[in-house]
Amino acid sequence: MSRFSLRYSLALALGLAVQAGWGASAQADDCSRFAAARDSYLGQTSDGMTAALEQMARQRQIPVDAAAFYWGGTLLQADDRASLASLAQLTLATYQWQGHWERAEHAMTRIADEHGSRVAALYAGLMFTDNRGARDPYRARAYLAESARGGNRDAAAFLDMHDACSGHRMALN
Repeated sequence: MSRFSLRYSLALALGLAVQAGWGASAQADDCSRFAAARDSYLGQTSDGMTAALEQMARQRQIPVDAAAFYWGGTLLQADDRASLASLAQLTLATYQWQGHWERAEHAMTRIADEHGSRVAALYAGLMFTDNRGARDPYRARAYLAESARGGNRDAAAFLDMHDACSGHRMALN
């Protein structure tokens, strides 16, 4: 190998290493921003429903999980857009409960898949990216994209952030 080829190869390798290091740093920043926005959004969205659920339980003098079951059944029977959005929000509130992650993820995907709720699709997409239940960036992206196609602007914003964080890694797989 000539000296020029060797120098060129070393320079190219160094350039790629620097670019990979910068890319990993930028991706880490994108992932940190996405995680912070996701956690804040999910927390704020479920806080109001959690308070309403606790109030309902106190008024009826029943456990909170029984109130959630009762209210969820009522919302499911109504089967209209607003009720399904409230059901998705109620399901998100129960997602915060210890040990309820898997059940809540399953319920959320059913609300999205069987009832076409774009709000539930948004929540499911965000749920599949956090550290509570199953982590599945492919399903997360599919649900976020579905919600965004349905006109949900929050989902479109989160889809962009998700792609900035996970898109490169997903493309390599």
